[in-house]
Amino acid sequence: MSSSQRRFIFVVGLALLLVANPVSASGRKKELRSSPEPLAKVYLFKADLDGAIALPGNSEPASGDVAATYDAETHVLRFNARFLNLSGPATNAKFFSAAAIDRVGWATVAAARPDARLVTGTAWLDQEEEQELLAGRWYFNVATEKHPNGEIRGAVRLVNKTNE
Repeated sequence: MSSSQRRFIFVVGLALLLVANPVSASGRKKELRSSPEPLAKVYLFKADLDGAIALPGNSEPASGDVAATYDAETHVLRFNARFLNLSGPATNAKFFSAAAIDRVGWATVAAARPDARLVTGTAWLDQEEEQELLAGRWYFNVATEKHPNGEIRGAVRLVNKTNE
């Protein structure tokens, strides 16, 4: 085991220990409240991307996926998108909002550096965007020069909600 692996295991273990045994800055153990404050609601989303549901559909071998979290308290969306076997470099990669997956929607969040195979991003959502996302009206679309309207696309669906 390398020293960096040992260091990582130590840091993770220490973090777990601190979470399990909260301590104040003075070194005294914190007492847990019997009625804790409500925690933020964090939503987990996923999208599987392929050419079959792109508009127009195509038979390119490209694929991809998106994993995202949305914190309803801070209104922050964090996402990771990856895509493989595109017909060429991605020209844009964006979240869109639409009434249905088979309709063209309007861009809500654009990913920086869409030409990379892995795209990560963070965006602040307004109330309307939040409502559309939570209602299941978002999709993720990756366009290329060959397919300027989208080579791969996928519906963004709610996987889980934590800290209810």
